[in-house]
Amino acid sequence: MSRKLAVKRLTASDLTFFEWHFKNRPAGKQKAINLNADVFINELYPTLRDYVQTQIGRRIPLDISIYGPGLESEYNLQRKIVRGNAYKNWRLNGEFVTNPDESSERFNILEPGDFVIFDFDGINVPVGAKAIFVANKHLDDTSLHGSLESFLGQFRMKSLTPLDISKIINESEICFKHPINDLVLDDVLEDFVQGGNQGLQKLLSRPSGRRISPADLKKAKETAEANGRRGEEFVNAYLYSQKKLGNIRDYYWESNENPVSVYDFSLTLPNGIKVLIDVKSTGKNFNLPFHVSLGELRCMANAERYDIYRVFSMGQDCAKLRIAECVDNFANEILEIFRELPEGISPDSVSVEPSSLIFTGEIEVYIDEIDEE
Repeated sequence: MSRKLAVKRLTASDLTFFEWHFKNRPAGKQKAINLNADVFINELYPTLRDYVQTQIGRRIPLDISIYGPGLESEYNLQRKIVRGNAYKNWRLNGEFVTNPDESSERFNILEPGDFVIFDFDGINVPVGAKAIFVANKHLDDTSLHGSLESFLGQFRMKSLTPLDISKIINESEICFKHPINDLVLDDVLEDFVQGGNQGLQKLLSRPSGRRISPADLKKAKETAEANGRRGEEFVNAYLYSQKKLGNIRDYYWESNENPVSVYDFSLTLPNGIKVLIDVKSTGKNFNLPFHVSLGELRCMANAERYDIYRVFSMGQDCAKLRIAECVDNFANEILEIFRELPEGISPDSVSVEPSSLIFTGEIEVYIDEIDEE
């Protein structure tokens, strides 16, 4: 499922969504944030226009978590999205949004020209959203504000991809504690759900009050499992092409028949040498760490030849592949360290930075190489 992300430049009338602005900076009686139809409907929710006709009052309930300005943590509210008869845009409205407590001036710093980034949840109908407000006058937002200004240009609202957000974050060089980083937690969660310490430490370093929901973890696990299977499908297509070219004599997809196998494929080279293959897949970039189990390490150390196939940057029909060949020495070095551990202590797996192995250059692999036959 593609993410439904957008950034909007706030107008004076949008700021009437907040009680303080409604009372102190009069700009009409809207009490809502406009959701421009050219983005919200045409790009994010194209079937919503028909769906809302079936709803009483043309209202869609929305669970919204507000973050910012700056490093301010979650403020959860229940609001609604409304399509009215008298205006063309859709609106996020409901009761006034007040500052969290009487002494707080949290939202008062916002001005026309500041931004809100939306991360909507829901495939065909929005059911929830994160809204990150970015204020130019907030010291923790200033550089991010500039990057968003450059991205949005003359547009009032624009859809975003996770890659766009990563680029904006890199350009603005904001601190890891800023809530915008929560929108690109996929890499961290992918490592965490596979037992990675890096992912755990990054999650633990997040500010208190910024929670990871069970649904987020469930989605990350499902994505990791799907990526693992998809990566093996790409390798299957690659080996099929290599057999047709005569570069290998034959191959077998081991894990497809035996899910607990400590290798995913076996192949026979033209000279008769048997090679075992472990596939490590990610939809992200090559440099993300991958995980090797103790059973895999032991098999690597004792096999005639054992290769690691790193599948990455997976798209619908194309992926990239790099291969680390003959990794027995790598496995033996790790197992030698394990032998020094106290009796009764045995690690289940290790996290591996790809830079610790020598990989071949990139190979483009297409999934339809078998399907076309």
